[in-house]
Amino acid sequence: MKRHSLLAALLLSSALAGGGGPASSPGAPNSGGPSRSAPTLNGPTLKGSAPPGLRVGAAVSAALFEDPAYAALVAREFSSVTPENAMKWQATEANEGTFVYGLADAIVTWATLHGIAVRGHTLIWHDSAPGWLYQIRDAARMRQVMGAHIRALMTHYPQVTTWDVVNEAVSDAPGHPLRANSPFAVAGPDYIAHAFREAHAANPQARLYYNDYSADDMNGKSDAIYALIRDLLAQGVPIHGVGFQAHLDETYDVTASRVTENLRRFRALGLDVQLTEVDVTLRGPPTPDALKRQARVYHDLLTACRAAGCSNFTLWGVTDLSSWRAAAYPLPFDDDGRPKPAHAALIAALRGPP
Repeated sequence: MKRHSLLAALLLSSALAGGGGPASSPGAPNSGGPSRSAPTLNGPTLKGSAPPGLRVGAAVSAALFEDPAYAALVAREFSSVTPENAMKWQATEANEGTFVYGLADAIVTWATLHGIAVRGHTLIWHDSAPGWLYQIRDAARMRQVMGAHIRALMTHYPQVTTWDVVNEAVSDAPGHPLRANSPFAVAGPDYIAHAFREAHAANPQARLYYNDYSADDMNGKSDAIYALIRDLLAQGVPIHGVGFQAHLDETYDVTASRVTENLRRFRALGLDVQLTEVDVTLRGPPTPDALKRQARVYHDLLTACRAAGCSNFTLWGVTDLSSWRAAAYPLPFDDDGRPKPAHAALIAALRGPP
């Protein structure tokens, strides 16, 4: 099947599977896996090259189980998986009180059988909220609904001990306030604290994360997130870490952006830090020079992550064709699952000094 035809089929499959928000959102990919046979791979793997304490992960979809080659690639390379859409509110509770776990169950069961950790993603996110949530106007009712949803998912998956509890709550508007258009805002300005407390009550052993985009470097948005998390900690809110999405392109300068410095200031608060949704797009066709620039960004970003003591580095997809940004060739494996220069660059970063 031609690349564009296969991509269209995968997008349709994802939509029918009940994926989250729109494809234009930084946290809402539409994806699947390649339908053709992947090549036989030899040599070092990402998970085999990772130092102790660092998991290398990938976002996966239910299409994983329809393609043995895709599943084999994930099992070979990764020690952690994140369900791209299957655990989001729209996918699990499109109608109030009716929970649908089939796609997420399949991913968690497969990962458990293969000894691969699962990052739960995501409990509270405005872009995956079904329409009925927007009809709630009472703060107490919204808080009750939030708590019920969080408890349902976390008790259904007690084996999942890492969760993105709140996703993308900080806006891109000047000053970076909390999003006014979130349905959860009706619960009051402390709805984030409420979500984390409900999550901790549901599973006191779970590690709980705030996750957001455009905050991997030192900038106004990361400053706002830092202030938010610092204030939550001062209130005794049970938050254990911050996830940084890192949707980048081939021109990104990791050093100039002071990524390590940014991650370290969150670490200084006593928090874990993870790069949770990494991809690096090309601005044109995949020429040798463009692939070299992409590889450099991957290498430098993972090196910065290690220098800051990250515990997880997760790619937002597996192959280029499985990416929500497929047209821009963003991942370390091509359409057929063959490693690109970025794969070797990641291996070098994993094996090099932190």
